[in-house]
Amino acid sequence: MNIFRLPLLTWIVLNSIALYVLHVKNNFLWSFSGWMGILAILVALESFGWIAVSLYYFHCYNTSPNPTNKAKALITKGPFRLSRNPLYLAFTSMCISLALFTHSSYFLVSGLVFWLITDLYTIPLEERYLAEHFKEEWRQYSQQTRRWL
Repeated sequence: MNIFRLPLLTWIVLNSIALYVLHVKNNFLWSFSGWMGILAILVALESFGWIAVSLYYFHCYNTSPNPTNKAKALITKGPFRLSRNPLYLAFTSMCISLALFTHSSYFLVSGLVFWLITDLYTIPLEERYLAEHFKEEWRQYSQQTRRWL
């Protein structure tokens, strides 16, 4: 199985690499102080909010957030009104939070790589399936809702 079909695993691997590089360079610093700490906490809360509400809607629609499972329903309510991919948005913004907490650009790089992989590979695969399976409903939804924000 291709790792890029599993965005959470991709995110974990990329951020583990960033963490490993920081550890090897003996440059790992975790700080909650100052304006960067406050901003990091706010971004982390925003990310967890996107995740919690998105998972709630997956549960309500009785479908799985796992991209390898076939979607049973097209979710267009809640956070999905604002973004077609709120979970991927949350994972990407969590990289920003990690960068702020650690004062390191490595997590920004991992977030950028995650965003590129997801935007160029993972999402097009998922959208192809949704377009075939939900046809007109998907066409209308994709025209009125942005992929990210």
